[in-house]
Amino acid sequence: MVRANVAAKTRQGNPTNNPRWLILGLIIVVTLLVTAAPLLAESRLVVDQAGLFSASEASALAGQAQSLGEAYGLELVIVTTDDAEGKSARVYADDFYDQNGYGVGADKSGILFLLDLDNREAYISTAGSGIRYLTDQRIEEILDAVFASGLTDGDYVAASQAFLTATQDFLAQGIPTDQFTVEEQGPNTLTAPEGLAGLAVSGVSGLGFALLNKRRYKGFPRPGIFDYHRNSLVSMGIVADNLVNSRVTSRPLPKPQSTGGPGSGSGRSTVHRSGGGSFHGGGGRKF
Repeated sequence: MVRANVAAKTRQGNPTNNPRWLILGLIIVVTLLVTAAPLLAESRLVVDQAGLFSASEASALAGQAQSLGEAYGLELVIVTTDDAEGKSARVYADDFYDQNGYGVGADKSGILFLLDLDNREAYISTAGSGIRYLTDQRIEEILDAVFASGLTDGDYVAASQAFLTATQDFLAQGIPTDQFTVEEQGPNTLTAPEGLAGLAVSGVSGLGFALLNKRRYKGFPRPGIFDYHRNSLVSMGIVADNLVNSRVTSRPLPKPQSTGGPGSGSGRSTVHRSGGGSFHGGGGRKF
């Protein structure tokens, strides 16, 4: 009887068997998750690998980026690095976006702003609807704002804020009505077999043409030299022309109008494939 009472007291005193302790534990876990969620979002939207921002600056930038992204269905990211791993700024930005799973929706819509201190370049990478919002011309105007904010003087916080502000202005304007997407064309190059084949064909063609002309000219006898001293007659005289009348006709020439085809207009968005096979737009500028 005494043993049963002791066992009962032991079971009652064990917190793991008390529902109130379990409920309290769940409340604490949920509270921690809710509190940590904004911090995780901030660290995802502002990745300061180069140590350019203070904690408060990074938090403010991340908050603005998150608000913009939620308003327009995009993910806006600011990344800094002082080691591009031997990559160009464009390749680094595209790879960082793809490999870290950024983007909203099936087309992974988003915009990434990279401050690359290794290559000394500011670069904007776009994906999904970000490509349509930020045309080539708009990207250049955003970079103008970034550089005007003091990027070359080392004011990286102001440069990032200028990026967010200029991007917000263009997002508010919407996708341009004349927006169109064109895939970037790489340089035309010849492989070694193609080059050798071209040399062989041109060599055979040139040799055949030379032999044909040689045979053709060889069959023609040389004509006699024309004796222009005996067989020519020249009569020279003075002729005067008198102006009788004149008329001038003027006509305005219309200015050529843009056809709006590929390669023209402010709505062009040039895209390229990243190493992961995704399409990205974008543009950058050295500082």
